[in-house]
Amino acid sequence: MRERDPAAVLRRIADDAARELQDPRFGALIATGGDTMEAVLDRLNVREFEIVQELEPGFPLSRAKLGDGRTLLLAMKAGGFGSDDALERAVARIRGAAHALPKDLL
Repeated sequence: MRERDPAAVLRRIADDAARELQDPRFGALIATGGDTMEAVLDRLNVREFEIVQELEPGFPLSRAKLGDGRTLLLAMKAGGFGSDDALERAVARIRGAAHALPKDLL
Protein backbone atom coordinates (compact mmCIF):
# COMPACT_ATOMS: atom_id res chain seq x y z
CA MET A 1 0.00 0.00 0.00
CA ARG A 2 1.43 3.36 -1.01
CA GLU A 3 1.39 6.02 1.70
CA ARG A 4 -0.05 9.36 0.56
CA ASP A 5 1.43 11.48 3.35
CA PRO A 6 5.26 11.78 3.15
CA ALA A 7 5.39 13.39 6.61
CA ALA A 8 3.62 10.36 8.09
CA VAL A 9 6.13 8.05 6.41
CA LEU A 10 9.04 10.06 7.82
CA ARG A 11 7.52 10.01 11.31
CA ARG A 12 7.06 6.25 11.15
CA ILE A 13 10.63 5.67 9.92
CA ALA A 14 12.06 7.96 12.61
CA ASP A 15 9.94 6.38 15.36
CA ASP A 16 10.95 2.86 14.29
CA ALA A 17 14.64 3.78 14.03
CA ALA A 18 14.71 5.54 17.41
CA ARG A 19 12.97 2.59 19.05
CA GLU A 20 15.47 0.11 17.59
CA LEU A 21 18.44 2.33 18.50
CA GLN A 22 17.49 2.11 22.18
CA ASP A 23 18.99 -1.38 22.05
CA PRO A 24 22.65 -1.04 23.16
CA ARG A 25 23.80 -3.56 20.55
CA PHE A 26 23.45 -0.76 17.99
CA GLY A 27 26.40 1.64 18.02
CA ALA A 28 25.98 3.45 14.71
CA LEU A 29 23.40 4.77 12.28
CA ILE A 30 23.72 5.80 8.64
CA ALA A 31 20.85 7.91 7.37
CA THR A 32 20.36 9.13 3.84
CA GLY A 33 18.88 12.58 3.84
CA GLY A 34 18.97 15.39 6.34
CA ASP A 35 15.25 15.28 7.07
CA THR A 36 15.53 11.62 8.05
CA MET A 37 18.51 12.19 10.33
CA GLU A 38 16.91 15.24 11.92
CA ALA A 39 13.71 13.32 12.66
CA VAL A 40 15.64 10.42 14.23
CA LEU A 41 17.86 12.74 16.30
CA ASP A 42 14.80 14.56 17.62
CA ARG A 43 13.55 11.27 19.04
CA LEU A 44 16.88 10.07 20.52
CA ASN A 45 17.29 12.79 23.16
CA VAL A 46 20.75 13.82 21.90
CA ARG A 47 22.68 15.80 24.55
CA GLU A 48 25.94 16.41 22.66
CA PHE A 49 26.87 16.17 19.00
CA GLU A 50 30.32 16.39 17.41
CA ILE A 51 31.62 15.72 13.90
CA VAL A 52 34.64 13.39 14.18
CA GLN A 53 35.59 12.86 10.52
CA GLU A 54 34.40 12.99 6.96
CA LEU A 55 33.78 9.59 5.38
CA GLU A 56 33.65 11.14 1.92
CA PRO A 57 33.21 14.76 0.83
CA GLY A 58 29.89 15.90 2.25
CA PHE A 59 29.37 12.64 4.18
CA PRO A 60 30.20 13.37 7.85
CA LEU A 61 30.62 10.89 10.67
CA SER A 62 29.54 12.29 14.03
CA ARG A 63 29.38 11.17 17.60
CA ALA A 64 26.22 11.83 19.60
CA LYS A 65 25.86 11.51 23.36
CA LEU A 66 22.37 10.33 24.19
CA GLY A 67 20.33 11.25 27.22
CA ASP A 68 20.94 7.81 28.74
CA GLY A 69 24.72 8.37 28.54
CA ARG A 70 25.34 6.07 25.59
CA THR A 71 27.28 7.24 22.56
CA LEU A 72 26.11 6.59 19.01
CA LEU A 73 28.10 7.12 15.80
CA LEU A 74 26.01 8.85 13.15
CA ALA A 75 26.68 9.27 9.45
CA MET A 76 24.47 11.31 7.15
CA LYS A 77 24.63 11.11 3.38
CA ALA A 78 22.62 13.27 1.07
CA GLY A 79 20.71 10.97 -1.23
CA GLY A 80 21.64 12.61 -4.51
CA PHE A 81 25.42 12.15 -4.69
CA GLY A 82 28.22 9.66 -4.22
CA SER A 83 29.29 6.49 -5.94
CA ASP A 84 27.31 3.27 -6.04
CA ASP A 85 29.40 1.78 -3.25
CA ALA A 86 29.55 4.88 -0.99
CA LEU A 87 27.37 3.31 1.71
CA GLU A 88 29.33 0.06 1.66
CA ARG A 89 32.62 1.94 2.07
CA ALA A 90 31.08 4.06 4.83
CA VAL A 91 30.11 0.96 6.82
CA ALA A 92 33.69 -0.31 6.61
CA ARG A 93 35.08 3.06 7.71
CA ILE A 94 32.60 3.37 10.57
CA ARG A 95 33.60 -0.07 11.82
CA GLY A 96 37.23 1.07 11.68
CA ALA A 97 36.45 4.36 13.39
CA ALA A 98 34.61 2.58 16.19
CA HIS A 99 37.76 0.58 16.89
CA ALA A 100 40.15 3.51 16.42
CA LEU A 101 38.41 6.13 18.57
CA PRO A 102 39.51 6.17 22.20
CA LYS A 103 36.95 4.50 24.46
CA ASP A 104 36.34 7.76 26.34
CA LEU A 105 35.13 9.29 23.07
CA LEU A 106 32.66 6.49 22.38
